Amino acid sequence: MKTFKKRIVSVILTFLMLFSLCNGAFVNNIVYAADTDITIGNEVGKSYYGFQLTSVKDEPSIDSTVMIFTHVKTGAKLMYIKNEDTQRVFDITFRTPVSDNTGVNHIIEHSVLDGSKNYPVKSPFKEMLKGSLGSFINAMTSTDYTTYPVASTNEQDLENLMGVYLDAVFYPNLTTNSNIFKQEGWRYELPSKDSDLSVNGVVYNEMKGNYSDPQWLLRNAVNQSLFPDTSNKWDSGGNPDAIPTLSEYQFISTYKRNYTPSNSYIYLYGKLDIAKYLQFIDKNYLSKFDKVAVDTSIKTQKPLSNIPEKVVIYPVAQGSDTKEKTYLSLNYVTGNIEDKETNTALSFLSYLLMGTDNAPLKKALTDSNIAENVSSSFSIQGIQPVFSINAVNSDEASKEVFQKTILNTLQNISKNGFDKDFLKSALASYDISIRYEKLLTPMLGGNGIILSQTALATWIYDKDPTMYFETDSVMKKIKESDENKYFQNLINKYLLSNNYHSLVILKPDAGLESRNAESSTKKLEVYKSTIGEKGNVSLLKETEAFNAWQKSEDSKEAVETLPKLSLKDIKPELPDLSYKVENQSGINVLTHNADLNGLSSINLYFDSSKVPQDKLHYLSLLSALLGNVNTKEHSSQELSNGMLQHMGNPVVFAPSAVSDSKNPDKYSPKMAVSFMVPDDNISKSFDIVEEVINSSEFNDRQKIKQIIEQNKAGLQMIFTSGSGFAAIMRMSSYMNESGRYSDELTGYSYYKFLQDIDNNFDAKWEEISKNLKDTCSLVFNKNGLVASYSGAEESAQIFKKELSRVSGEINAQILPQQKYTFAQPDKNTAFSSIAKVQTIIQAGDFKKAGYKYSGKMMVLQNVLNMGYLWNKVRTTGGAYGVQSSFSSDGRVMLASMSDPNLKETLEAFKGAVDYLKNFKATDDEMANYIIGAVKDYVNLKTTGPLMEGALCDSMYLTNSSSNELLEFEKEALSTTPEDIRNYGDMLDKILKQNIYFVEGSKEKIEQNKQLFNEIIDYGK
Repeated sequence: MKTFKKRIVSVILTFLMLFSLCNGAFVNNIVYAADTDITIGNEVGKSYYGFQLTSVKDEPSIDSTVMIFTHVKTGAKLMYIKNEDTQRVFDITFRTPVSDNTGVNHIIEHSVLDGSKNYPVKSPFKEMLKGSLGSFINAMTSTDYTTYPVASTNEQDLENLMGVYLDAVFYPNLTTNSNIFKQEGWRYELPSKDSDLSVNGVVYNEMKGNYSDPQWLLRNAVNQSLFPDTSNKWDSGGNPDAIPTLSEYQFISTYKRNYTPSNSYIYLYGKLDIAKYLQFIDKNYLSKFDKVAVDTSIKTQKPLSNIPEKVVIYPVAQGSDTKEKTYLSLNYVTGNIEDKETNTALSFLSYLLMGTDNAPLKKALTDSNIAENVSSSFSIQGIQPVFSINAVNSDEASKEVFQKTILNTLQNISKNGFDKDFLKSALASYDISIRYEKLLTPMLGGNGIILSQTALATWIYDKDPTMYFETDSVMKKIKESDENKYFQNLINKYLLSNNYHSLVILKPDAGLESRNAESSTKKLEVYKSTIGEKGNVSLLKETEAFNAWQKSEDSKEAVETLPKLSLKDIKPELPDLSYKVENQSGINVLTHNADLNGLSSINLYFDSSKVPQDKLHYLSLLSALLGNVNTKEHSSQELSNGMLQHMGNPVVFAPSAVSDSKNPDKYSPKMAVSFMVPDDNISKSFDIVEEVINSSEFNDRQKIKQIIEQNKAGLQMIFTSGSGFAAIMRMSSYMNESGRYSDELTGYSYYKFLQDIDNNFDAKWEEISKNLKDTCSLVFNKNGLVASYSGAEESAQIFKKELSRVSGEINAQILPQQKYTFAQPDKNTAFSSIAKVQTIIQAGDFKKAGYKYSGKMMVLQNVLNMGYLWNKVRTTGGAYGVQSSFSSDGRVMLASMSDPNLKETLEAFKGAVDYLKNFKATDDEMANYIIGAVKDYVNLKTTGPLMEGALCDSMYLTNSSSNELLEFEKEALSTTPEDIRNYGDMLDKILKQNIYFVEGSKEKIEQNKQLFNEIIDYGK
């Protein structure tokens, strides 16, 4: 899906996921003596359980009725979206504008979930997460608000979660327990008198990870350039340099000011007894408060009188080449959030300008050769939307060409309009994308979650919360007008004639991180010296007391205050994962009946085992080129237009290694060709696919060079962002052959290949062109082809007919199957970069330790994640995230993310063995672990037909079945504490395999270099 296709809804959701945490209790059978069985009607002005109904509106676009209430006593706002959806949602939000870079609202977001009046455990969030069936449980902080959404198909579960959330936000322990601020925010640590003083804290470490990412720094710099007088200039997540300046007094004062019902926005969605929910919320929480005046108003920035140019530096590894590592960003403030038509149109304009390789502005910037990758975005993440045009891996000297190219291209479009065929195709693609989006929605937490975040885009500014629920009317208006003229006027008004814009230049500095680290160390040394012996003794005692608190366990009585689901509520069942397999002209064809909203999902899995090992890198490059280069019949522009018009999206080409579920060392190399298409365009889509795979040409030097640069830049951003991707890929490549094959296609090996052919492009051009052509002819072969179809049964017949027709045009030559032999990479490898924190992975293979997979291992994962790893590595160690996984192919992983430690975490992983061997749990605690473990299976029924079709393909290709999935679920449901204890020996054997991989700070890795067999520096 392109940016415009995700529409404003998905943009908001993606942004809000930048920050996270989260989790509830509903008191059963609470009634008012005289008010039982009240039916909530549509009578505006009438009051129900303290809430006055202020508006009722039918929203046909979402098959719902929207009811808006105001709580009379406090002024709290409440919206209920009434429909028959059983994926129900509760959300409570507070407007929390930012006034500095301390991240205070982000720290409060974490901290309110660390115990409350009615649930006095150290982490109700963790305890609830252990045993919730929630399909979405989170909390997020944006510049202007903090929100706590949950979704569940189990209504009792939703009620439980809602109750815990409400208690957390209104009666948190953070106001009386300073340890919570120290744990989630920041604290000084002094383990011994002679130790170096350090700073630790969950949010502090999370943001250290984010500040390793140039994209994060660029976003902050853009906001600072455009909004110097408003809260938007601050980083709501918190700058790691500023977080330690936040006092506990400021922290508590900010909470008390903002977290009041008078400043709250409550959201309910789905098939609910709304009277019961209103009654509970009022009686147990809102009625306890009075209305107060809260000034959380959001100011808008007055247009700037001058056009600012902001230059910011970002760190790259010491000694690395800084040439062509600059980011350029031209940004326009386009108006305000309530201009629905303009904002919807500008979102689409972003796609028209930059959404495909042949879009006019992207092509002009790419052809200018000033950057390796270019993109645009339209953001409504605040009250004033921003249109941005970005260039990655450029240099400061190219800023004039960057701006001039943009200006000239926009002026040309303003004068002559877009290419008519391209515009027609893009508009047709939008219509298809609307249907596709509805299929994706269940996989993103459900429509209720998306609508909750959509509503907040305007509701939080006291505008109509339903404004962006429907945007199709805007596109209809555009289509009924002179389309080109409409967009020409849009460009003129909001881009060409808009003086409210900025140019941001983000420059690399190879010495910045060293200077910053030295400065931080010096500050801590000075502080330790300044406070003297008395102050150091005080810090020693504080550190000791804090560590003791962290190690303390919740009382049995405290844990029992939390509401729980019962195992009786869980029935082992799966959605319809049935499919048919038949052989058609030598092709194995899978069909799965599904209602895909008038669309068909088609996948062609070509056997790519014919590609020689020394050409595997070209297989991955080929997947990026196909559909983006000319064919013998059409130019890449014509091809792109055809795909958009008839299919809605470009065809996706993706090479992979499909592992056999019964034998992890056995895998099948595949090139998947995937596309969604309207049922009445199946024939045309096969024509396009056949043309691409049979007649693509690889002789356009400039285009191929550009795509190589784009792919290299994309991987570079992933590797240098501190995401942990390199460590995960190296772990997979060490574990088995399929992992090594995958690393050749997408990992560090492929990145080095792209670097080589980019740096030596002219000398290697003939070789590159020939290898692409040869690889294409080898991979697209009828022998071994598997085709799958998911959609309406009547359209499946059309699919089979068209497949039969096109298969005759596919090469059927018998080709030798290659045997791949990859050298196993070194274990215990570290990838160093300018990241300030680490991703640490300890891996192993339980099958090599003599064990076989069981569904009980899902419960084992939950026990480790929500028990030992959470307490030891996250809570005590300060890592932002922790995870364990036990895969059916034998792979085991213990991991930490945004972790300030390294050696200490590897030692902590070893402690998991004794934890398991001594594991104890009551029946209720065990039930919690089991329920939380099987929730993904239970929620499969709500992920939608698109996911079901994908699962059918996966089961066939991996030699697994739905019966096996059901058996795994049954095994999980029967897990006992003894089973968990018995896994202690297994984990001991796994950890003794001594396999680990680290990605993170160059300084931290160098300090522990004795732990590694190999250190790979991204900067070299």
